[in-house]
Amino acid sequence: MLLPYMRNGELFLERIGVKEVSEDVVKEKYLEPIKALTLDLIPVEDDAQALKLLKSYGFEVAVTSKSILDAFLKRRKGVCSICGREGEVVENRAFIYPFERKIDSIVNEKNRLTFCLEHAFKLYSAMGYLYVVPIGGKDKLKFFFEGESRAFRRFSYLFREFWKEKSNVNRDRVVTKLSLKPYHGNEAFFSVLYDFVDFLRGRRMIQEAYDIERSIRAYLVYGSGQFYGSTIVEGTRLVELTKFLATLAEKKVVKGFFDDLVIPRGKDKKKNTLEREKFFSKLLDGKFDFILLNQIFIERVKRKLRVPRYYLPWARAYFEAFGGDILNLEVFERINGLGYSLGKKVKGTNLEKYFWELFRARGFEEFMNKLVELQAKLEISMDVRPFYENEKNWKVLKAILLNGMLNAIHGGEDEGN
Repeated sequence: MLLPYMRNGELFLERIGVKEVSEDVVKEKYLEPIKALTLDLIPVEDDAQALKLLKSYGFEVAVTSKSILDAFLKRRKGVCSICGREGEVVENRAFIYPFERKIDSIVNEKNRLTFCLEHAFKLYSAMGYLYVVPIGGKDKLKFFFEGESRAFRRFSYLFREFWKEKSNVNRDRVVTKLSLKPYHGNEAFFSVLYDFVDFLRGRRMIQEAYDIERSIRAYLVYGSGQFYGSTIVEGTRLVELTKFLATLAEKKVVKGFFDDLVIPRGKDKKKNTLEREKFFSKLLDGKFDFILLNQIFIERVKRKLRVPRYYLPWARAYFEAFGGDILNLEVFERINGLGYSLGKKVKGTNLEKYFWELFRARGFEEFMNKLVELQAKLEISMDVRPFYENEKNWKVLKAILLNGMLNAIHGGEDEGN
């Protein structure tokens, strides 16, 4: 992540006309990256104001810090962690390279990152292309894009125009106005993408986005303090996510499903949305976790809450955009349709208990025996070939079948629509 981040700093310095880093350049231009971080929405005139803004964006700034320039001008002898040259080095600060993982009680200070002036200022300048989303408490999602220069510049222009519409910045607080309400990093990035796709749709620029995104990669870092998680989203995946969200946005089914992927456990909304975060973490990697969704559905049913709305449009949009990772749309439709049909037949009868019999089945043979047993009880014909044809993924098929049944019994919507 270090080198892609620095590459953004190089592109930013190129944008503001800096060809070579020197001490004089640092003194003259050091406020420019912070102005860009704030999208030029408020003036940044001195160190005191700049440091306050950095704190608002979730950068760790020591209480004793009074000057940003001092971090670059007060150097010591050492070795640059990037180029390996010996000489005067700058000690890393959160506003230079914010993604250094450090735990003071474990990591010796001598092992901390240090940079020559050139590389330190390039890393610092990368905040000009950094984006920050508050996600509750002190937690923040920080993310940036990286890619081939021409595609990156075009993408950054589009994204920054969008981001200005979503950002409210003052000296003490940064607010991001997203349509969805995320509490974790991966679901926050999904929420950002959803609004970005809506922005592109409104300007009829979706096709252009597909062409550009193939050359772009996204880096996400989320959490607070010394502990954080990270995700990398490749360009081909960005294209798939954009296609997926464009379909969902057109159908107006994003918010209902997102809001329903919650398991209430108390007042802590971060804990209530842990499974949702896990689902979106996998979705950003191209996987639609039917087994995890089944767990969420069941926990909601146990709490007498509705099954999440718009499950079927989401699943179909996934297969259309991503192509599926282990199953295709045809198999999904057959298994989901069978589950929904079974759910309708057992709803309100003593055979409803077979949902739980199927759920508790721990092996493929036990599961199939219970399914055939239910078939006999209902006196119906049933095509079970997809289960045998996909035996190695039977747990996924089981989850799809059960989700279909739950939608029929508790969803109140036609086949999960």
